[in-house]
Amino acid sequence: MNLQMLAGSLLVLFLPGLAWTYALFEKEIDMIERIALSLGLSLVMVPLSLFFMFNLLGIRINFENSFYVIILLTAAALCIILFRRYKIVRSKDE
Repeated sequence: MNLQMLAGSLLVLFLPGLAWTYALFEKEIDMIERIALSLGLSLVMVPLSLFFMFNLLGIRINFENSFYVIILLTAAALCIILFRRYKIVRSKDE
């Protein structure tokens, strides 16, 4: 049970924000600032996205939908990070 709580807390409270801090602030901030920002961003982005999903789209908030929203938020940030790195590598090759 404790391992599930730890994994769920990391998934909800840390991972989306961490991915977005790397997408927004590439290497400009130190690790303590990045951890604080990732906690704050996750605490803001996850509930707001679930709120808009429920109110605007009329989709129920349950475990599966919440999980998919969190994965989508994290994947969107990872796509931005990969696009930037691909663009940088490609510009160095030319």
